[in-house]
Amino acid sequence: MIVRHCLLFAVLVMSSYTDLAHGKIYNWCTLPAIVLGLTLNGALGGVWEGGWLGANLGSSALALLIVAVLFAWPYMKGGIAAGDVKLMVAVAAIGGLHNMFIAYALFYCALIGALMAVLVFIWRGQLAEGLKGAVRFTFSTQRLGETGEPAAGTRPLASRITVPYGLAIAIGSVVAWYKVELIAMTH
Repeated sequence: MIVRHCLLFAVLVMSSYTDLAHGKIYNWCTLPAIVLGLTLNGALGGVWEGGWLGANLGSSALALLIVAVLFAWPYMKGGIAAGDVKLMVAVAAIGGLHNMFIAYALFYCALIGALMAVLVFIWRGQLAEGLKGAVRFTFSTQRLGETGEPAAGTRPLASRITVPYGLAIAIGSVVAWYKVELIAMTH
């Protein structure tokens, strides 16, 4: 188990750094992490030992599929970058459904990402505009940054406010890890 934890933390630290420093999460970090996560869970937990919530290859692959499906819509609409999606898929491959890890990670990542977005909007003095844009994004079928004139009241793509979601994924995943691994061990 400690190998999985070390891999998870290494990927989260590297991805957070590159997201903050360069605005990107690189394939050299996420793609090997996905393969290593699946391989470790298969080697340590077998294909399906412990069932749905076990630390095994099947649980890891199912968590990966859940994340890929959940992140597909925001990615296709341009609201989240491919690096963020691959980082969350790597988190799923490493942590799997073991003790509901990926469910907690998704919840905390979304919560922390939303909080970060609100704080960035407040800091930039654009809270109302940011919240309107978030609602528009959620309920619109239009892709962000499509060619042509921006919709009334929206910013051009070049001046859009962005949030380093890789950092939100890292913090949310650590909170989920703490809840699943450390709190569960004490009970």
